[in-house]
Amino acid sequence: MLLPEPADMYVLLVRTDYSDESAWLAALEAAMTAYDVGDFERGGACLQPVQRPELAGLTPDDLVLLPRDGYISVLAVADARTMHDQTVLFVDLNQYSDQIGRTFRAVPEEVEPITTNLALGNMDFFEFADSTRPDGVFRGF
Repeated sequence: MLLPEPADMYVLLVRTDYSDESAWLAALEAAMTAYDVGDFERGGACLQPVQRPELAGLTPDDLVLLPRDGYISVLAVADARTMHDQTVLFVDLNQYSDQIGRTFRAVPEEVEPITTNLALGNMDFFEFADSTRPDGVFRGF
């Protein structure tokens, strides 16, 4: 299994749970919706879904080890928990990070700001990961 290089300014959304197609579609829609927040104009998260049966059940540690077609600094993951609560798991793959494999979850409303800021280099993975609540979920600053 070779992870594809995402399109410019996109983050791969790797599906690792195939137990419920309707839950997947709902989670995908929630993650890519453009949420109206204050004065900021949003267009929705730039996520590139990756669905392959061989990804079923893979953990963040497994995903870190997968070969890649080009440089990928972060993955978004739709796992079993995503199918229940629609939080998206983020995994740090940045080869320049000393925390490769670090993870955090985000509520759907925060997926777009995370992917945009990481793609633009405005913020680093740790800034979001360090700002999660005690349950490990990022809900905004």
